[in-house]
Amino acid sequence: MLRFPLRLLGFLLMAAGFVLVVIDGTRSIAGQRLIVTSLAEVWRSIHAESLTRVETVLRAQEPDWLWDPAALTVIGWPAAAAGLILGALLMWVGRSRRPQIGMVGRR
Repeated sequence: MLRFPLRLLGFLLMAAGFVLVVIDGTRSIAGQRLIVTSLAEVWRSIHAESLTRVETVLRAQEPDWLWDPAALTVIGWPAAAAGLILGALLMWVGRSRRPQIGMVGRR
């Protein structure tokens, strides 16, 4: 029941990851240096207010390491790699199960 939405979301994340690879590659070629877009940059460009809200909520939580270094490390990752890896993981989780031996015709 959840397989299709997981695979669809995984496919969309992988597509976004490939688009970000192309954008970063084009910017790197044009700038003649390696340019990598982080998750924080993408998040800021989509909805900056939510990033500041998440920061204030995580800073208010009891474990001090929740924002710095945990969340800062994650949002510092390259957005293309995060999209590709998370998309592949969701597609793997949402894959169709292989039939067990002897259970081919039964459902």
